[in-house]
Amino acid sequence: MNDMGSGKIYDVLIVGAGPVGLATAIALRQRGINNLLVIDRTRSFRRVGQVVDLLPNGLKALKYIDEQAYQQVKATGLDFIQIRRQKSDGKEQKTPRKLFWCQKNLLGEVIRSIPLDFDFWFHRYGEGRISIPWYDLQTNLRNLLPSEIVKVNHRCVNFSQETAYVQVDCISGDEKYNNPFAHWEMQSLNQVTDVNSDPQKCERQQFQAKLVVAADGINSTIRQLIYCNSDLNQWAKPSYSGFVAIGCLEIDNISNEIIQELENKYFQGERVVTLRNDSLKSNVQNIDSPRLILIRRAENALGYLFHTPLSLDLLENKSPEAIINLAANILTKADFPPIFSQLIKLSNIEQLICRPYYIHPANIPHSQPIWSSERLVLVGDAAHGMPPFAAQGANQGLEDAAIIGTAISTIIDNNALDNQEIISHLFSKYEQLRRPFMEKIQEATMKNHNWSQTEWDSYSDAVYSRNVEDLISNFTA
Repeated sequence: MNDMGSGKIYDVLIVGAGPVGLATAIALRQRGINNLLVIDRTRSFRRVGQVVDLLPNGLKALKYIDEQAYQQVKATGLDFIQIRRQKSDGKEQKTPRKLFWCQKNLLGEVIRSIPLDFDFWFHRYGEGRISIPWYDLQTNLRNLLPSEIVKVNHRCVNFSQETAYVQVDCISGDEKYNNPFAHWEMQSLNQVTDVNSDPQKCERQQFQAKLVVAADGINSTIRQLIYCNSDLNQWAKPSYSGFVAIGCLEIDNISNEIIQELENKYFQGERVVTLRNDSLKSNVQNIDSPRLILIRRAENALGYLFHTPLSLDLLENKSPEAIINLAANILTKADFPPIFSQLIKLSNIEQLICRPYYIHPANIPHSQPIWSSERLVLVGDAAHGMPPFAAQGANQGLEDAAIIGTAISTIIDNNALDNQEIISHLFSKYEQLRRPFMEKIQEATMKNHNWSQTEWDSYSDAVYSRNVEDLISNFTA
């Protein structure tokens, strides 16, 4: 079947209806490009995903893409922050106190701190900072597009590059698909979906488009199909970053003794704090020490998220109880006080998180473009997925959307949809602008946990103070 039997050829097909794919669609429509379609494998839009931090560079990119999208997302994020703060404090405050996310050592001394209020970020970097649930971000963006151009229940399984277009093959009704690289719940570490599987009892459909934007996430099917049977094959799927997250975001009925000790020595009135043993860095050069994020909940409840370097072999086929004991033992070996092992062992096994973090390295040594192939181009996590340690995944994806939206509109404005030379040139130019910066972002992502306040401030100034209009000017020059 060929797009409901119509034989229609779209100017642009976007694979993936996450925030980056939707932002790309909005960017194109803002530039008068309406012959486009967004497809996604999900059977329906539902509340999934974690909370996303949109930082100044991401908000600047979104504002450049569309003022209305920016205003709606910002309002939703600020409302979410206010509601969460009221739940945490237990009451509404006329003058909310300023909140900080502090990284502290095991003595409770501040190593570095990050203000969390919108105004601080706005005055320093020219734009603020918000937190927003991933689903709410997706919904805000999706609602700015006509419903008929966003199709769910279409999982891309193959494509073929023809002379004048790309044909994308999809299946519908596939209930077995699982993405092992993006889920937070406990799952088998050996369960990796093969993009060449042949599901039965699924409806097949084909779409044709002049250009295809792969915004289908870190487990991108398009990326795997481009890279397979080439010298990039080893980079087709995400590589293990070496780090894993273990956590339980809400543990109830914690004793007053534990609550008070953690409050008095570590929280000290804040809602969230990151702890690490900074003495390990001074004693052993370049060591990656584990760090523990503690989250204060209402009454006698806490949550935690534990990031640690770990071999995947130590996680395979482990029960939740074994994972909890493993985390507790790692903390003990890193000289964390016994109270933290006690807290870990209180984890609710039904709500336990165990997530290895994966990465698509931006610094792949290759002389040819790695983010595009003829009429296809990768954006967001499909191009450069990485762990969330610097909260730059969605933000860098929005920067991609702003740039690739400009690139594609330039192609179409110049009537160059049948000019492969111009298409390849602009896709290559997009990569030349974005990839070197992504190399720096990924390096910062993997190393920032050991930074001083001065190092963090220097990084923040370099990333958040950038002007999106200047980036676009450099691209179009």
